[in-house]
Amino acid sequence: MPPFSEVTRVEAAIKNKSAKELEWSLWYCRMRQTAPSARPADVRYWSAMEAKVEAVLAPPAAEKQYPKKKKKAGRGLGADVAGVVGAGSSEAGAEER
Repeated sequence: MPPFSEVTRVEAAIKNKSAKELEWSLWYCRMRQTAPSARPADVRYWSAMEAKVEAVLAPPAAEKQYPKKKKKAGRGLGADVAGVVGAGSSEAGAEER
């Protein structure tokens, strides 16, 4: 038995990501859930389809960018210890020669 035309229309809207069809699909999914003759299995199916449509319709949330801390000079491994110059400075090359 082929799937109903509304089901294929909703699946096509999810696949093609057409805004107008996605809005219709969202309305249709909600309408099918609120129908008085809807069985519990139908309600579960259409609520899952509604979640899929909403996921495609809503833009993805942007990742939060946190400011990066600036590293302080002279800290960490290889830092200047008691007057010893670190490997990153221009004086280190002059002392090694």
